[in-house]
Amino acid sequence: MKNKIGLVLLVLVTLSYSGFAKQQHQVSETKGLETITINPSKKTVLLDGRCGNDEWEAATKIDLPAGASIYLMYDEDYFYFCACGKAEDYTILDLYIAHGETNQLHKFHLSAQMGEHILTDGEWKPASGKWELKGYAGFWVPYSGLADPEKRIDPQFAKGTHRQMQISRKKFAGQTWKMMFGLGGIQQEGDGGRLLYPEKAVEDNTTTWGKFSFSK
Repeated sequence: MKNKIGLVLLVLVTLSYSGFAKQQHQVSETKGLETITINPSKKTVLLDGRCGNDEWEAATKIDLPAGASIYLMYDEDYFYFCACGKAEDYTILDLYIAHGETNQLHKFHLSAQMGEHILTDGEWKPASGKWELKGYAGFWVPYSGLADPEKRIDPQFAKGTHRQMQISRKKFAGQTWKMMFGLGGIQQEGDGGRLLYPEKAVEDNTTTWGKFSFSK
């Protein structure tokens, strides 16, 4: 009888420790998220494909590999974002934001097209109709003509412009947002894959994303 009681107690202790360890791991993951303060904008922000204008001087800047960088700002109504590459880059953007109340994951894409998707049942599904922009706007990769105008083939797109977005702060809850950034079309050594920030971020795992706080 004593052996049975001892075995039961051992099982209960093991289960309790396992639950505690799991909880501690979750807390550790949450605390491990990098928190970056976003600076307020001091001037009217223009979505004109250039991060280097005066209005971006106050922005929080994060340098990435291969000569790329990202800029973050906000005002009372909007969060502003700019992704900057080199003169030979297309700078294609995927910006991911987790909704603080619904827990839904949103992805904003800017290439030659612009759109918003929400992760649903393991798939990124359109949040609205094509070019139906709800609470956001951006500067996408500009079309620059055809390589063969006579045959009307091979569309060309401008290099060297920067991807910019403004997103209504009412669209996502809270003063701190979980986000990750993916940049493509950046010329770099190696395999030429996307640049990610945070570096090891995974698009469907917010414990790997960064935390970004609106300063006061």
